Amino acid sequence: MDKNQILQLIKTASSQKLISREELEVAYEEGMDIKRDYATTHHLSIIEVLYYIGGFIVFLGIAILIFQNWFTLNTFARLLATLGAGIAAYIVGVVFGRSKKLDPVGQAFHLIAALVMPIGLFVLLDTLNLKISSSANQTLLSAILFLAYIVSYFIYKKTIFIIFSIIFGTWLFFAFTNFLIGNNPLLKSFKLNEYKVLLTGLTYALLGYFFSKTENKRLSSPLYGFGVLGFLGAALALGGWSPQQNIFWELVFPGIVFGVIFLSVYLRSTSFLTFGTIYLMAYILKITSEYFSKSLGWPLSLVLAGLGLILIGFVAFNIHKKYLLDG
Repeated sequence: MDKNQILQLIKTASSQKLISREELEVAYEEGMDIKRDYATTHHLSIIEVLYYIGGFIVFLGIAILIFQNWFTLNTFARLLATLGAGIAAYIVGVVFGRSKKLDPVGQAFHLIAALVMPIGLFVLLDTLNLKISSSANQTLLSAILFLAYIVSYFIYKKTIFIIFSIIFGTWLFFAFTNFLIGNNPLLKSFKLNEYKVLLTGLTYALLGYFFSKTENKRLSSPLYGFGVLGFLGAALALGGWSPQQNIFWELVFPGIVFGVIFLSVYLRSTSFLTFGTIYLMAYILKITSEYFSKSLGWPLSLVLAGLGLILIGFVAFNIHKKYLLDG
């Protein structure tokens, strides 16, 4: 609807006394307020990015300091510079978070804390002469961090605590399953790492759908992206490569990919469409080189694969244009 049509509707509604001058003025002012709020929010988001970049640089400084001076620092100095700094940054973040004006700065300190505290816990393990790479110790550290941040979210309701709860929860999942598996050669032969990535990707996608219905809906897009990337990547890897290919996964993979592309319309997710299309292209190249390069010849196989990719790209473009562009 263009401006002239809108003005004509306003004239018609005014002539029929369906809308008053005062109501028009109020609606106009409310529209201007929405525009100003959007500009302010956009401006603040840029400032917040600068805060996060600053926090990440602080983390790099602490990490380099410990790395360069590991053998010259005593145990107390190592713990103070890592675990102590992480706890201090967390406390500062909580204090600043009580003020709406200073909350973005507090988020940057929470970022520092979340990045530095794992290093501090590693230093603590090293001080206690415990093996850092041990699955049991990895499980312990990730469980401590996951519990700390999930509890922090329920107390302070900050989105950054959700993000690191997911990160530390993922770490906990991989560490704990590695601890359960141990060195069992029978279990290791079942491509459990691929299945773990598959499950993680599915969990991320489900979390993205859950958050799309809440006030934290901005987390949906990255969760959808990481989720479908991991899920489809693991599913493609499970198919294997000739002569050790897995026929089941090679047969079901196209159905999975088309399901993801279909869901991109339902969820209005560009990530689902993009990664679904990319992995479908990868699958076509894989199958072409695996089964048809010898029978049809490599050049002809490439021609057929290229035509298939063009068709997929055309369909994906039209799906995006018709169903997702306005979303």
